[in-house]
Amino acid sequence: MNNTKELLTKIDGFLTKAKMKETTFGRLSVNDGKFVSRLREGGRCWPETTDKVISFISNYKFVEAAK
Repeated sequence: MNNTKELLTKIDGFLTKAKMKETTFGRLSVNDGKFVSRLREGGRCWPETTDKVISFISNYKFVEAAK
């Protein structure tokens, strides 16, 4: 993935599905609560960081809510 816009789209989809706040996502995925907001403001994401984010999303275990 070489595009910040693509990464944000993937993150936004994950946040919706996981019902997670972007600050929580940033903290859990790359230890930076402001990561997503910085990306939205035009910040750069290193390839290694992108790899961490994609790995976090891919390996996240969703928990079904009890009914």
